[in-house]
Amino acid sequence: MSVSATMTLSNGVKMPRIALGTAPLSGSAGECSSNPNFIGFFPERVHRSVELALSAGIRHIDTALIYRSHGAVARVLGHWFREGKLKREDVFVTSKVYHPPSENFGLPSTTIDMDNMTVKEIEEAVHAHFQQTLIELGVGCVDLMLLHWPASGGGAGQGGNTVTQTQMAEIDPMKRAKRIAAWKVLEHYYSIGWARAIGVSNFHEVHLEHLMDDGAKIRPMLNQIETSIYIQQEKIIDYCQKHNIAVMAYSPLGRGVMNIDEDEVVTSIANKHGVTPGHVALCFLLHKGFALSCWSSSEERMKANASVCSLQLDADDMEKLSALNRSESWGLPSPYMLS
Repeated sequence: MSVSATMTLSNGVKMPRIALGTAPLSGSAGECSSNPNFIGFFPERVHRSVELALSAGIRHIDTALIYRSHGAVARVLGHWFREGKLKREDVFVTSKVYHPPSENFGLPSTTIDMDNMTVKEIEEAVHAHFQQTLIELGVGCVDLMLLHWPASGGGAGQGGNTVTQTQMAEIDPMKRAKRIAAWKVLEHYYSIGWARAIGVSNFHEVHLEHLMDDGAKIRPMLNQIETSIYIQQEKIIDYCQKHNIAVMAYSPLGRGVMNIDEDEVVTSIANKHGVTPGHVALCFLLHKGFALSCWSSSEERMKANASVCSLQLDADDMEKLSALNRSESWGLPSPYMLS
């Protein structure tokens, strides 16, 4: 079973399937040894990771306004462009706007107070954040722009208990109206070429269906969701595949807290192929047809991620890995919690 290194979005844009995520963070006090009280993002760590990713052959950078990593991405890309190592069209840049306030992680200039803004104010804020993104990245257009969350209650610092797929929150009509208003802003920038493609993140199938019911002219081209061997999001993915919406998995290894290295099923398959358990977990998602966004600061792991498409899992491997689904998140809320 071979895996292509690129995927084609519904509008014909080709996208590299392996992306470097750019949201290094300290999720709780004590994780940062030099500053034990610190909770938040580390955008300064992105410089080295982008450099390593580009050197390893990764040509897709996944960022977001709330991460505050745009500047680091811009500086490293600018160096590569200036030195003639790459041209702008060689690199696929994804960013995200429309993130709710998030204690310790979000700033007023990087988030949108969805619950306390009118629909008109939402439109104005998304316009401003889209333009801010282009300025911070130092590019004329992004290759892909996403709405980061469908509603408040999700995002960095908002982790909680996992929610099963049968516990869908009731849709709030006002939040629904704000979602379509935000989406129409992305449609505008797509229409003038400031984004080559547009999509969403953390939307479940009803959120996606409502966009079209509420007057969207363009169906989202991609949905980026937390997906791993343990949280396979079957209903969302089934909807996306039926409607030609590409799926991109973030936190495919659960940010290191999912104990993949100790999973007997994963390790046995890894030993069979002579690769790491993480390699197997990523390859499983690629074989399912998804793109991946992976954060790393390790040169060795970066090179392994860049070559993950070369691993071929067989049908028996895929069946065993599919059976591991247990909807266990590393801490972010399920899309089904969001109204």
